[in-house]
Amino acid sequence: MRVSEVMQRPITVLRTSGKARDAAVMLAQLGYGALPVLDQDDRLVGMLTSGDVLRAGEIRDTTVGEVMSTPAVSVASDQDLAEVWKKLLPRGLRSLPVVDPDGRVVGMFSRGDALRIMLKPDEAIASGAQNLLDEYTGKRRWRVTVSEGAATIFGGFLDESERRIALALVRTVPGTRTATIAPASDSSCSQPALVTAEAVPKRHRKQAADVQAVTR
Repeated sequence: MRVSEVMQRPITVLRTSGKARDAAVMLAQLGYGALPVLDQDDRLVGMLTSGDVLRAGEIRDTTVGEVMSTPAVSVASDQDLAEVWKKLLPRGLRSLPVVDPDGRVVGMFSRGDALRIMLKPDEAIASGAQNLLDEYTGKRRWRVTVSEGAATIFGGFLDESERRIALALVRTVPGTRTATIAPASDSSCSQPALVTAEAVPKRHRKQAADVQAVTR
């Protein structure tokens, strides 16, 4: 799952030339712990946190650029969520700006976003995963169950490629922590009949091809 799928947008940004006092009021009104700071070219150059404001003391004639924290720690919009969590937790960060390939801020990702994904009901995760599997094959060939975010896929697979595709599809569902294939003895489905490419809806053929390319 990618950051772009769950990040918050639109977002509020600050400018280096802005007044620190006005920015502090904005932080308080919005209830944010930090906001990204951009330069005149709309590039991320820092973060202004509530801690920065408190440490600065008197900020009546101070600009945001003078008190902000640098450099700004950011994440790429196409980055995997698992990597982002590893960056958030050890540094004690509450939120991170999300940037596109050109370095422009396109969203924010917070611990709250991560928590909401982790607490997504198992039933909702299972439903989303089952829909993806059913749409890929055009029929109910595989069955998925979810317990505390851990998904288990049951059914018969023609080859290892099918296994990789099924796992990759389920892992794209928000809230999925892990995805595994149940041992053959635990499967409630017998070996399925061959499903040809023509039996798979065209839009899902492309989806499967994209997923398979990633999993190779």
